[in-house]
Amino acid sequence: IQEPISRLRVAAFGATLPTSSLFAATPAMAIPHSAQKRAGRSAVLALAAAGALSWKLLSVSSSTFVGSASPGLRTTGTTARRAGYAFDVVVADKHRGIVLDKNGGKIELTTKVTSSGGYWNTVLGDKPLPAGRSYFEVHFRDKPDDVMEYIGVAEPSVDVTLPLHKNKEKEFYGWGASHSNSATYKFLACKPEYRKSQEAHIKRMEDKLKKVKEFEDYDKKAKPKLSETCATWWTGLKGMSVGGDPMRLPPFTKGTTVGIDVDMDKGTLSFWENGKYLGLLHDVDNKPMNLKGKKLVPAMSFFGRGSFSGPQYASASNVVIRTGLEPPPLP
Repeated sequence: IQEPISRLRVAAFGATLPTSSLFAATPAMAIPHSAQKRAGRSAVLALAAAGALSWKLLSVSSSTFVGSASPGLRTTGTTARRAGYAFDVVVADKHRGIVLDKNGGKIELTTKVTSSGGYWNTVLGDKPLPAGRSYFEVHFRDKPDDVMEYIGVAEPSVDVTLPLHKNKEKEFYGWGASHSNSATYKFLACKPEYRKSQEAHIKRMEDKLKKVKEFEDYDKKAKPKLSETCATWWTGLKGMSVGGDPMRLPPFTKGTTVGIDVDMDKGTLSFWENGKYLGLLHDVDNKPMNLKGKKLVPAMSFFGRGSFSGPQYASASNVVIRTGLEPPPLP
């Protein structure tokens, strides 16, 4: 046996065995040629047996690790998953007809309505979004009406009897959609420059109207009314939710799963649909929305409608809210 194979490593035991310890001739002893041949064959057999044993032990040992687990991280056949941001939904006295069925991290929600005109229920999470990345899903088991409904995050003080986008002066960021339309929503704060821009626009209107014969008496009749109408524009309000990006995101239909992905460290909000990443929410200046430092909770607005023909003809979305999920890997 040549010395290039100098050591045999038995990894299962962490031992290193030199080949000389397995078979070595005593230099001072003369060994007949036939004995040397027998010793060589015995050495080969011993080496092969030891190699087979080490391979078997290594195979058994490696089967307790999965994939590219970190050194020393033992698994039981599945990758360990940390618990994600979990929340419950708050049911308020102002809500009408809400029916909840809670099962672990899943909350099934629908609305039992009697009014043929229908009404809104906005439901909120009971815990503010924590630091870092949080993720939750809303799955539409059924969506019979082609009406806009809204999913995202909002201030915990929103009016739960109004759809999220109609909560004046309360911040809402998210996704609204029906069977055939969709939009993104963000809160637009009132700024002094908006008022100045509006005043400049009114002045341009005045200059044009004064040149029209029918408005020769503009200063006496039209101007006072226009000034009264515009007096409160962009004043006295914190702001309002505005929609944009029409049809950039898919509509909501039966079977749609909406994912809301918020990173409060980065201040970003992004959307998922049926496991596909759809990108970030942008502000009115087309920059990634910045939610840093805001106190926000999960927020959803759903609509229910009754029928004069009987309760069997009532319609309302049936959704499952999934919480406690680990955020999926970003593309």
